[in-house]
Amino acid sequence: MTNVARSAQVLLIAASSMLFAAFTSAMVVRRGIGGDWAAPPLPAWVLPTILFAPLASWLLHQRRVKPAMAAGAALVAAQIALLAHFRMAVIGEAFCAVLIAVHALHAAAGVLALGRFGASAAIFWHFVGLLWIYVLFLFGVWA
Repeated sequence: MTNVARSAQVLLIAASSMLFAAFTSAMVVRRGIGGDWAAPPLPAWVLPTILFAPLASWLLHQRRVKPAMAAGAALVAAQIALLAHFRMAVIGEAFCAVLIAVHALHAAAGVLALGRFGASAAIFWHFVGLLWIYVLFLFGVWA
């Protein structure tokens, strides 16, 4: 991978990190000022989705790009199914849905990048995987 490609991925990761930090900050503030915050219940089938991203990362390490893309696509499909699960009845669900939707867009971009650039896009994919673990922790444990 060239230094330009690596630098571009690092800048994309930095910008994405700031976006998710802003969403997290907004969630913390909203949770603190409103007495109506209720953590959204996540369905039990969501927890195994935490394995899709590490599986894709492992497959990339093995230089198996197409199976990694399939694991990434499975993650995006699971996130879309999860979004359909929410009814937006409470503010916590709305925050959760926004973070999941934005992550799904990042994961879809990661899958497309893998298709276009192959294993050279692995750094961004690893970030997307860690970000999904963060989002699940944020709403499954902390919120």
